[in-house]
Amino acid sequence: MTGVGEVLRERWRLLSLLPGAGRGLLAALLAAHLVTAVATALTAVVTGRLLDRALAGSQVGDVLLPLGAVAALVLAGQCAEIAREPLDLLAARRIVGALRARVRARVAEPEGIAHLGDDAYGTDLARVSESGGWRTRTPGTGAVGQLVLLGRLTGAVLCAAVLAWHAPLLAAWLLAVTLLMRATIRRQWVRLSATWDDHAGDRRRMEYWADTLGEVPAAKEVRLFGLGAWLTDRYRRQAEGWLDVIWRQRRGILRRQWWTFLLALVTGFAALHVPGAALAAGELGHGELVTMVLAAWGVFAVGAMGHEAFDIEYATGAVRAFDRLDRAPTGSAARGGAPAPGAAPHLRFDRVGFRYPGTDRPVLDGLDLTVRPGEVLAVVGRNGAGKTTLIKLLTGLLRPAEGRITLDGADLADFDVASWRRRVTAVFQDFVRYPLTLRENVALGAPEVDAADDAIRRAVEAAGGPGFLDRLPDGLGTLLTREHSGGVDLSGGQWQRIAIARALFALAHGRQVLVLDEPTAHLDVRAEAEFHERVIAAVPGATVILISHRLSAVRRADRIVVLDGGRITESGSHVELMARDGEYAGLYRLQAGRFAADRAEGVST
Repeated sequence: MTGVGEVLRERWRLLSLLPGAGRGLLAALLAAHLVTAVATALTAVVTGRLLDRALAGSQVGDVLLPLGAVAALVLAGQCAEIAREPLDLLAARRIVGALRARVRARVAEPEGIAHLGDDAYGTDLARVSESGGWRTRTPGTGAVGQLVLLGRLTGAVLCAAVLAWHAPLLAAWLLAVTLLMRATIRRQWVRLSATWDDHAGDRRRMEYWADTLGEVPAAKEVRLFGLGAWLTDRYRRQAEGWLDVIWRQRRGILRRQWWTFLLALVTGFAALHVPGAALAAGELGHGELVTMVLAAWGVFAVGAMGHEAFDIEYATGAVRAFDRLDRAPTGSAARGGAPAPGAAPHLRFDRVGFRYPGTDRPVLDGLDLTVRPGEVLAVVGRNGAGKTTLIKLLTGLLRPAEGRITLDGADLADFDVASWRRRVTAVFQDFVRYPLTLRENVALGAPEVDAADDAIRRAVEAAGGPGFLDRLPDGLGTLLTREHSGGVDLSGGQWQRIAIARALFALAHGRQVLVLDEPTAHLDVRAEAEFHERVIAAVPGATVILISHRLSAVRRADRIVVLDGGRITESGSHVELMARDGEYAGLYRLQAGRFAADRAEGVST
């Protein structure tokens, strides 16, 4: 169970987020809450005075002053309440906006991507980013909720002070019991909030099933395979699994409320009986009775668990997740190193080893590989051999666990990673389809330069062939998404050409190394080979690394290496490897035989 000290630290942590709302807004918010708190206590006092004067048969003029004071206090309290709602909402949005901006910066800060593959990191990231429960709850609403609670506590203390003027023991008793009841109820709901946090991973999986059911990319398979009912069932079972735990706890909380209800009943009776008995004994006037009852009600009201209590409990978990993200080591590569070589460098993997977190099997194990400047190197191997991991290490997205990668003999870790990446470009199998114009999609290959349309057009024509631009309604200004008015949807092959154009544009603006990581895996062997030849011809002098599991598509590479068991097992030209009659030759003949059989079958049909 969380101790008092820990609770106070968490509450202070929430309050520390409030400056994110901005000074002016925060000042207005504090003023609104202070007016609400003070108005409640003063209204109790002034209402009692008004009643005394009215019952004493005073002149109208004598009643007008307390009547005006009551009206002013009620009006001020109501205006403050009305103003608080939009102020609270705006402050919460600003706070959560600032916090999520810090999260985005923290996530994007590392030069590598290893942290994004960590499940605990992903769960914390989802916890900070999600809106909890059936009401929008965020760290922003929690911070504002803590301010709301402080305002309510301030009002309760002021009302207790008014009550203590007439009955100090009753005031102390009422305030203590009310805070005890609130703390007890809070403790019960904290368990529920902790359970909610523990099932953040389940909610992420639920969202995945829901998104898959409704998103456009999966729509064809969902309908073709009749997966709608299956996905709905997976979502339902995932939801029922953790909601059953939540509702079990809620029912338990409600069953344990009987003694809290009894204590509230006794306390409420005392708050009415003590001033009533004093009035009956002639020890108290009617105005003082009203003041005491209103003040007691002001104290008692703080015991109610308003929505701010749940906002706070939700937000403390989200802020804890944010703090873990903020402290988490992310394996960020060193910044500010030496600039990368301007020309295509001599690359070397020197006994490089790597394994992914949570696994015992090394993906790369003592790998040695040299890539000469201007060489066309093909890396082949079975699926899962570590080809893509090798590229991630080369581009600095991952860092070797063992060994080192060198550029012209110097350790890659000693270079500025951003500088090195301005020398490398890549086209991956899962390249991103940005919902931007064609011009912007291509220019992203070298975002640091002021892209001229002529350079973009040359890259597009080299990748897409003559006439590619003519088929688009607005040329380079064509918006490549159906989600916006006037946009168009492209085929997979057309998107592939745009991804290649992006890489060619990058090569024309300082990149010296091109990586093709199976961007054409969906093409047939002949088309893939023709594609490689066309791209290589377009980038003379650049170092090109081809990744493929289809050997016939890379046979014209200057050198081919076979990656197996985390190491390079064979190296040479296609002719040399075939003459060696090793694993490469065996796999090549096997694939060639299948290709010939497929062609024969196609001719016969």
